[in-house]
Amino acid sequence: MTANTASNRAISQDDIDYFARIGINIVYASEQQLEAKYNTDYFGKYHGSSQAVLFPTTTEEVSKILAYCNEHKIGVVTQGGNSGTAGGAIARQSEVILSLRDMNKVRDLDVISGVVVAESGCVLAELDEHVREAGYIVPVDLGAKKRCMIGGNVSTNAGGLRYLRYGTLHGNVLGLEVVLADGRVLDALFSLKKDASGYDVKQLFIGAEGTLGVVTAVSIALAPKPRSSQIAVLGLSDFGKIQKAFVLARQNLGEIISAFEFWERRCNELVVQYEKNPSPLASPHEFFVMIETRGSFERHDVEKMDAYLEVLAAEGLVEETKVFRDADEMERTWLFRSQMAEAHAKSGCMHVYDFSLPSRYQHDLLVAVKKHLTDAGLYGVAGAPVRDVTIFGHIGDDNIHLQVVADEYGGIVEEVMEPWVYEWVGSHGGSVAAEHGLGMHKGKFLKYSKSPVVIDTMKSIKQMLDPNGIMNPGKHVERA
Repeated sequence: MTANTASNRAISQDDIDYFARIGINIVYASEQQLEAKYNTDYFGKYHGSSQAVLFPTTTEEVSKILAYCNEHKIGVVTQGGNSGTAGGAIARQSEVILSLRDMNKVRDLDVISGVVVAESGCVLAELDEHVREAGYIVPVDLGAKKRCMIGGNVSTNAGGLRYLRYGTLHGNVLGLEVVLADGRVLDALFSLKKDASGYDVKQLFIGAEGTLGVVTAVSIALAPKPRSSQIAVLGLSDFGKIQKAFVLARQNLGEIISAFEFWERRCNELVVQYEKNPSPLASPHEFFVMIETRGSFERHDVEKMDAYLEVLAAEGLVEETKVFRDADEMERTWLFRSQMAEAHAKSGCMHVYDFSLPSRYQHDLLVAVKKHLTDAGLYGVAGAPVRDVTIFGHIGDDNIHLQVVADEYGGIVEEVMEPWVYEWVGSHGGSVAAEHGLGMHKGKFLKYSKSPVVIDTMKSIKQMLDPNGIMNPGKHVERA
């Protein structure tokens, strides 16, 4: 069961005139003129052909836009900060782009219950700064926080850097305001932390990537701003020691651990080379780990970290350790970690794979991919089209990022990698998309991690809420 895909006719002058009459700000130009800002994804892999970008400022305007587009069978692609890596915010053909950048108001901040209601166009970093003034933080934190928007975070179910501590958006989002495909406004913008009155409808739109409706506002439960933070960076010789260090971190750091990141030697080298950012450790290592704690009592937290590091040393797990407690030093260390994707992209054409995979198989994936590409003659020999194969990720939530950096996008490298890598991940109990979403490309691989009944149910929901197939057409579950 699939929704009827919307007509891909080019938007007409009559359509533009209608949007202008109802007061919508519009950019109407050739697809080439819109290429850099709206028709290309962040890393330059996916390209679209939209000729019209609409900039609503209210939920009512979004409602009018969708009602019109639904009636006239015009496809709509919602776009926030356009910082995704799966092409979900790129118009595949001639769809209208609905930019939410001008819907950026904070509607309410309850400092007693710690709940913020914000419009979808609020930039994540700016929203976080706003709530920090009241003693809170937004519970999701991403490397692209200065660009991405909270509506896009919700629509992709972004995980982020501190998932280990603060959990998923499925748990932190209390309510949503969503405009459905036919223009009706679904007002589920609750701020209650407990509600057992029927189906939790908002969950359908978290991770739906704009295929079921347009999220226009979000109610989020905030976390207290930490009074104490510290970071330890470790150098280790093999992946097994990372796993042991993680188990010990859970046992010894307990409630204050907020992040447990890892990357391998080549990732470290690429950041140093392309971002001109010095390594956090003096010596090279096969693997690096970054552990962050957040708490409310500095002396207590420092004692726990020092005791944990003593345990690691006694177990012979680390080659080098450095602790950062100065705010500027911690910010630079996080910057180093967050620059890894951009450093890879600067070194070549980055095929990025975002998987959830049990930790015990993560290094096996790297070994298997390198062997697979080597056997195909694409890696490890002079003149081979694949330059690097690397992994980094979030050990605490089983999310691993695999990068295959090649001379070009697509081509023989993609043919050899896909669907093989998705089959491998699925056969080892993994998910084909951990936090970047399905987007334009990965829907067809959904079958490797979801059962036929689950996929059919997803398609039924799509058909029910978007029978004309206007919402982000040809993506997500439509590709399954």
